[in-house]
Amino acid sequence: MATKVILEARDALRLLVPGPVALLSTMYRDQPNVMAASWTLALSFDPTLVGVAVHPSRLSHEFVTKTEQFVLNVPTADLIGAVHLAGTTTGRSGDKFAACGLTPAEGLEIEAPLVAECVAHIECGLLDRQTLGDHDLFIGRVLRVQALDEAFGSVWNVAEDAGQTLHHLGGDRYAGLSRPYTVDPADDDQYR
Repeated sequence: MATKVILEARDALRLLVPGPVALLSTMYRDQPNVMAASWTLALSFDPTLVGVAVHPSRLSHEFVTKTEQFVLNVPTADLIGAVHLAGTTTGRSGDKFAACGLTPAEGLEIEAPLVAECVAHIECGLLDRQTLGDHDLFIGRVLRVQALDEAFGSVWNVAEDAGQTLHHLGGDRYAGLSRPYTVDPADDDQYR
């Protein structure tokens, strides 16, 4: 059996990655903002809730707190440059959408913009905010969801380019999903 090494506690955060990176979009007083968010999660089916962890120093944190709304936009691998820039720059010095080459688009339920280039959008109203260590967890009630048909059916269509979501591994490293697996409940041998 291969030897496993002991890691630092904070390495657990990277071991639980990769979920798809999201572009968190917000708007306050007609100023749109976007940031890359790797720490997102599903929280509840009924009501449908999602969460995103944001550091209090971020402009997006300020905007979500003031407006009580946000959008989680799901980019594909072709947006890697824009995603990385959105995660490493601030909107405090200008129009971050423009700096990242992204287009704000009108949402269906809230004033926060969608990121037009993304293949999926989850519009949320803020239900709660919990301080957990050095980040705040924004809990959003899902108000509207839309996705590009060829990218998502009931699951991501990773066999198509449109379904190649981008996953942040840490630092400047990213990955994409390339192979789906399906369990056959009738095949008892695959459980051994």
